[in-house]
Amino acid sequence: MTGRVTQRHARSIATAHPGTTQPLAAWIREAAHASDRRRADRLANLAAPLRAPGLGATLRDILDADIPGPNDEDLVEILGEIRAADAVPCLFRTAERSVRADAPAYRLRQKVVFSLGEIGTAQAHDRLRAMTAPPWPDPVRRHAAVELEVEDELGLGEDRVPGRCAALFPPRGTPDR
Repeated sequence: MTGRVTQRHARSIATAHPGTTQPLAAWIREAAHASDRRRADRLANLAAPLRAPGLGATLRDILDADIPGPNDEDLVEILGEIRAADAVPCLFRTAERSVRADAPAYRLRQKVVFSLGEIGTAQAHDRLRAMTAPPWPDPVRRHAAVELEVEDELGLGEDRVPGRCAALFPPRGTPDR
């Protein structure tokens, strides 16, 4: 099992192995602390469509501890997918912490922006608004503005963004978005 697990596949696994949903969060935590990236990622991708109990808290703890191993991009994406509103501060800290490691493509920060948009709470929108201002890098500022649908208002529309930035952030509604 690799990559995203569909709802159907996750349900079939849960049906074939009753009782597996409950301990998934603990197993993810255990794998992450053992630096078993592959296992942690696979379990997290199984737990997401099952909405396993404790999943959001476990992923938040792993991201906040900055544990090497699990794929932070996947964990961030899952927090958005499950709309973990209590993860908003953690997601923002993850974006702040990734300044040097994430440049120049800012893939992790893109996932944070998408996840904050998916969560959609007032707190998530406040964090996105904060990401539209300096000192955040221009590509991140633009992406946050697009998520909030205020890019033109802030002067971050595609016609005002350098070519490299525009290529990184396709307009809403394109296949990559």
